[in-house]
Amino acid sequence: MNEKKSLIETLSGTIEKTAVSLQSAVGYIYAVGENDFYNINAKDLFKISLSDLNNPESLSRIGVSPKSGIANFTQLSDLMFFTFAVRTPFLRRNPEIKASDKLISSLYQSCVEKGAVDPDNFVREDFKTMMKFAKSNQPEPPFNGEWFRRWVYSYGGALAEITNKNMFLLGCMDALFPLYYAKLTETLTEMLK
Repeated sequence: MNEKKSLIETLSGTIEKTAVSLQSAVGYIYAVGENDFYNINAKDLFKISLSDLNNPESLSRIGVSPKSGIANFTQLSDLMFFTFAVRTPFLRRNPEIKASDKLISSLYQSCVEKGAVDPDNFVREDFKTMMKFAKSNQPEPPFNGEWFRRWVYSYGGALAEITNKNMFLLGCMDALFPLYYAKLTETLTEMLK
């Protein structure tokens, strides 16, 4: 029992760190967009940020400081944590691992207890619906950042303005969100083997 609890804590901790890392990537990419996005290859930003999901400071090597003046920026990691947590039922589809409904539910609950929340319902998905979906034969819905756009237009302040730097950020997030999700799923699968 202690082994299972320890595993769930480790898994939820990994999901939480990945959310913090993605939030940090948003800050760094916004800073790049504000400072010098014509001279920095977006592919390099992705490679660096995806190299270690547990290190929110991995992008510090690019030579800019993360932008933290974004309105309600701290709320983002909780939302990112939530959007990853509601997708945990899809782990059960991987034939390489044994992920019972009880394990998945406990993992989700651990994430919620650690702060995975969406108080304003930006994320259209919920755990129960994703659990039903994961049990069906239907393909997994694409993971995207539509909720991020809703958040930006509701709380993003200056981020919601149509500017080159904001379009650069939104475009990067459209690509980076599914990449983070894929890498997180791969990492969790390895941990569950």
